[in-house]
Amino acid sequence: MPYHDGTRVKYGTDDRNRFCRPGSLAALFGMAFLVAAAFLTAAPRPAFAVNYKKDYCGGEDYVGNAGSKYPHLHCGKDFLTLSRSGSDHINFNGRPNCNKVNEVLDDVAGNYGSASDKAAITNALTAYKNAGCP
Repeated sequence: MPYHDGTRVKYGTDDRNRFCRPGSLAALFGMAFLVAAAFLTAAPRPAFAVNYKKDYCGGEDYVGNAGSKYPHLHCGKDFLTLSRSGSDHINFNGRPNCNKVNEVLDDVAGNYGSASDKAAITNALTAYKNAGCP
């Protein structure tokens, strides 16, 4: 343990203090470890893993129409896609905001108006939007 002799702080000479002096390599590594641990603890991370199919589509693969009929909302564990035709898709997951969801919900007739269950698509997209579009 350090002690004060009246002019400066001195350190003992036993082995346990040899590697713990301020400025020693061990002290620098120890400080680097503490800084890294503090950063990792404070770093933002999702509170839960999103399962789009379960969380927004009621466990169904397709919402609005059957999978072979367009338009439909295609839901998987790690994706949420509005399929308007075989080659026209809008992917919602992985976007940093809800802009695309807002665009689709603002024009239901143009985006999925011919779906047999428009309300199911609207409800799924609204729930996704209300969750902050994760």
